[in-house]
Amino acid sequence: MISRHYLDAPFGWLGGLLRRESERRRYQASPYAWLFQPYLGNELVALACFAHHGVMSVAAVTLRKHQLLTSRAWVAALSEGVRDSGAAERRHQLLYNVETTLPLNVESLRSLVEFIGNRPVIGWQLEQRLAPLEQQLRCHLGFGLPNARVDVTKLHQRHLRRLHPQAEQVDELAQALACWQVPSQAPQRALEDATASALLYLRLQRNEVDAVS
Repeated sequence: MISRHYLDAPFGWLGGLLRRESERRRYQASPYAWLFQPYLGNELVALACFAHHGVMSVAAVTLRKHQLLTSRAWVAALSEGVRDSGAAERRHQLLYNVETTLPLNVESLRSLVEFIGNRPVIGWQLEQRLAPLEQQLRCHLGFGLPNARVDVTKLHQRHLRRLHPQAEQVDELAQALACWQVPSQAPQRALEDATASALLYLRLQRNEVDAVS
């Protein structure tokens, strides 16, 4: 089930509805028209994005009910091909554990948005992480991601305030994972970051169900 919390995210419900409708009309005769249609399934896509020195590492992992399909994840470093980009690409590959490097162009971005489709997206500090990707999408494709969104950071903070009103807010994913005893490996490496945010989302969803029951 898709969490109701995405309604609280920027562009989530009314803002998202108006934005998607505007862009849906603009792209209704384009190959991207289906991306702006409502999603009726039970999958989400966990996203992570890190950009430095002309290279952007992106990981997108499908979350189907309670199963993370990491073997089918979309993971790549997208390079603008600027001067001395080879060294930046190698640093990026090592830092964010990304093996595949693609040119940052229409084809690679189209491949990414087609993988994501019109499914809701989730992630840690989602708006901040997606900002460089949104910029490139608008530059190359003419639109940003129209998807409904769940910022797991806000979800974590909401749950923490409910249980511990005086607790200090946590901005680091690793700290949040430790807070809820979610095992993970190396957040802030692209695939691991996306996977960790999805696992944290699942844990918080279970907490919510337990609280209601």
